[in-house]
Amino acid sequence: MPQSNEEDLVDKVIGNPAFDQLYGYHIFFRRAAIPILLFLIGLLTYTLLDSFFSHQTNLTLSFIVVGLCLGPVLNIERYLGVIMSQRK
Repeated sequence: MPQSNEEDLVDKVIGNPAFDQLYGYHIFFRRAAIPILLFLIGLLTYTLLDSFFSHQTNLTLSFIVVGLCLGPVLNIERYLGVIMSQRK
């Protein structure tokens, strides 16, 4: 991807008024908070299922649960952005 296109994408996100309601924290939420939340969901699932399954089965089930949580977590983040933009 050419350098000018990368700068254009970043400028679109930073200058987009749809993300102003989060006061510049939208990039933090997208880049850091959501992966941390998914990691914590994976740890919780692994811990809760630890006494019922073997290590490999437990690890596989934890990956499946985190994968299934990815869509709802991203949609909740988008929904919160819509609610915050409607408050203005």
